[in-house]
Amino acid sequence: MSMPAPSPSRFSRLGLYLPFGILALFVALWSGIWAFGANRVGEVMDGFIAREAMRGRDWVCPERSITGYPFRLQLNCAKPQVIEKGPNGLTRAATLGGLTIHGRITSPGHYIALLEAPLTMRIDPEREVTLNWQTARASFRGGAAGFSELSVEVIQPVAMVGKGDTPDERVSAKDFSVHLRRSPGDKPGSDFVFRLGDVTHPFIDRFVGSPEPMTLELQATAPGLLLDPTRRIEESLEAWRLARGQARVVLAKATKGQALVDLSGVLGLDAERRLEGNLQGRARGIDQMVSGVTRRMGIQLSGLLGRLGGGQGMPIALVFENGRMRFGPFPLAQLDPLY
Repeated sequence: MSMPAPSPSRFSRLGLYLPFGILALFVALWSGIWAFGANRVGEVMDGFIAREAMRGRDWVCPERSITGYPFRLQLNCAKPQVIEKGPNGLTRAATLGGLTIHGRITSPGHYIALLEAPLTMRIDPEREVTLNWQTARASFRGGAAGFSELSVEVIQPVAMVGKGDTPDERVSAKDFSVHLRRSPGDKPGSDFVFRLGDVTHPFIDRFVGSPEPMTLELQATAPGLLLDPTRRIEESLEAWRLARGQARVVLAKATKGQALVDLSGVLGLDAERRLEGNLQGRARGIDQMVSGVTRRMGIQLSGLLGRLGGGQGMPIALVFENGRMRFGPFPLAQLDPLY
């Protein structure tokens, strides 16, 4: 006995509803993936806050929310705050205007943070540092075991030191950037790039007698120094110091108008955790600035510095040793421990 053939109408109805069923299944599956990712972001944040609390730093993320469905994970904090406790109670505190961290489901481990001004840091009961900017963003790539890249870029930062409407000092710049990445090679380490462009500081301008803005640049690589977000930076530096690590300074450069100082060398940390090593290079076009300073001291060096070293510029050798920075036999500064 033969079975009756399915009617064409059944096939037509199945073909009509099947795409919608597949789409609904995909949406449900994707929603589950997004919810898992959002829950994971919350767990990572909670774990970070718990670890920092054990180290004496309390992080507060008011009105925390995770949004961005369906393709992004966006964590929002309204005026996040960090409070660092010392042996005598409250020592330092910092408050940010707002924080938004973006991540993509399709790019796990890569996050972009947008920072809302101002950043207010309390140094002591009598002094505060307030940072403002036009835009500020940070990019982070890595995972729980560490990070491979970290970048911070700030446009038109302005720093004010002091309390009230009349701060003691005001420093502004055109841009500020820091880039840190895991360096390749047989001995993994960290590559570091820093730039502070077109800095203006009234006190420095008056001291050297030059109103031109100043730009600072630094490029260095530190084999063996691995910064881990699960550890305090002091712990990573201490492990690197005990392993007798040394950082190779590829470029340490400062420019102000026609003046240029260009150095390179090797730096490490001594037993007291102070800088140790040397930087060597040349300085060009610094006659006017140095002469302005020395004239106020009753010393006349006009033209002398420009003739030293001929057209190559004046040779400079800075030595960091026993807690002092020296230029040849002349002490320039006392060095404090970094941590």
